[in-house]
Amino acid sequence: MERFFNQENPFWNGMERIFDVFVLNLLWLLCCLPVITIGPATTAFYYAQISLERGESGYVSHDFFRSFRQNFRQGLSLGVPLTAVGAFLSFDIFLCYRSGTGIYTFFMVFFAVIFLFWSFTTLYAFPLLARFDKTNTELLIMAFTLSIRNLGRTLLMMAALIIALWACHILSGLILIAFGLTGWFHASQLAAVLKPYLPDAQTGEQPGPLPVSGRMEENHHEE
Repeated sequence: MERFFNQENPFWNGMERIFDVFVLNLLWLLCCLPVITIGPATTAFYYAQISLERGESGYVSHDFFRSFRQNFRQGLSLGVPLTAVGAFLSFDIFLCYRSGTGIYTFFMVFFAVIFLFWSFTTLYAFPLLARFDKTNTELLIMAFTLSIRNLGRTLLMMAALIIALWACHILSGLILIAFGLTGWFHASQLAAVLKPYLPDAQTGEQPGPLPVSGRMEENHHEE
């Protein structure tokens, strides 16, 4: 019984992680409410999730809001265009689907392929912004390159996101936890992808060069 109530018990560690994920899910939803703040909110969400995964986190709410403040401007300038492009592509795909066959089928496939590459890039863009000091153009190039170089992990992250969206469509109440759990899974994949480019949390070993353009500078979050 004493072992069960030990704070180092894997059960309690797991429950603490689930609570952190629930908190991050709520913070992300609340900070996304103005819609235009999706970029900064998603950046902060992934910063906190990856910090948890790498064992660097203190309080997730503190990590979230610290990143939200620091990356607010660039998050807006990255998030608004990406959101607009995603909405435009989704609307075009919907219109082509409703319009029938023939040339509309061709354009539906064309826009769907572009949407797929947009999704790949977006999956990595905000986590990269959370961790590295780069311009938006550099972030997008790096995001697309890493998504293709790690295609297996990218497809797994896409599948997890699709399952979360489908689950929320079936049972709307799952919106309170589904995206947090998806972010947890994404963080496990992203931490592995970004490991060569981040200082080792235990040894302090310096990162290697990015396979795109020189060395990535870590985005240091200061108090």
